Amino acid sequence: MPAIATAVRTHRFVSFVALTFLFTWLAWVPAALLVSAERIVPVSLLVLAGGFGPFLAAIVVAAATGDLRPWLRRVVSPRAPPFVWVAAAVLPPVLFGATLVFTVALGWTFESAALGPATLFAALLVSSFIRGGLEEPGWRGFGLPVLQRRLGAFRASLVIGVVWAAWHAPLFAMPGSSQAGTSFAFYLVSVVGISVVTTWLYNESGGRVLVPVAFHSVWNATSVFLSTGISGDGLLPAEAALAAAAWLFVGVLVYRYGAARLSSKPLPTNGLSFAGERTRKAELPREDGPARSLD
Repeated sequence: MPAIATAVRTHRFVSFVALTFLFTWLAWVPAALLVSAERIVPVSLLVLAGGFGPFLAAIVVAAATGDLRPWLRRVVSPRAPPFVWVAAAVLPPVLFGATLVFTVALGWTFESAALGPATLFAALLVSSFIRGGLEEPGWRGFGLPVLQRRLGAFRASLVIGVVWAAWHAPLFAMPGSSQAGTSFAFYLVSVVGISVVTTWLYNESGGRVLVPVAFHSVWNATSVFLSTGISGDGLLPAEAALAAAAWLFVGVLVYRYGAARLSSKPLPTNGLSFAGERTRKAELPREDGPARSLD
């Protein structure tokens, strides 16, 4: 056991990713097979269970390295600048709204939902929190602080974005999922861009995981709310427009904050220990201001 703990500490990110795929795909691969047999209830439960893979993997690795208690305290901390909370709530509707305008301008139609917009969006938001937002303690709460201290914020975001997109692969083979029938190429480009945006929110909040949780929940709810009104042949241009909108915003972030931190603040540790690990200058306090704690 001590040897395993040492190996996990030495390769925390790899261990986290391996366990994430293991926990999730043990549920999602059978779900993709069951959906063809029209067994709806087991499929729904398996999809829901698989979504907790990143969170569970982070708990296991944090426990193995002795960081579980301080890490969990950071995961549930809501203290963040108000503007970060506003950005988490506003950015998804803005980016998707721009996508919708572009798609309609090209001639595709948008049909409003049968339910009242407010009622439908509220229901989607609750569902998205459970099925999407609770991934974030893993992706941003654990994987990001481990990786960005070696690679910097931007490059770490790219790696996590690719892993994040690949993690969803079984859902592309699952009729009825949000990914079914969509282009994986555009999905990958969009997800990697959104990974960078989420890193900005996380770092600028000082490592408050609940901010990415909120952003992810609103993003998923907005996605389902708007995409259900776009006709099938309009999905591809909508996906392309969304990817372009996300990366335009990424360009603004990199220009404004730089690729090393994507934030005006030092890289947060999120309660994880990094004693003896090689890190980048990006995590150090800024020279033009007072020293700040890394966590």
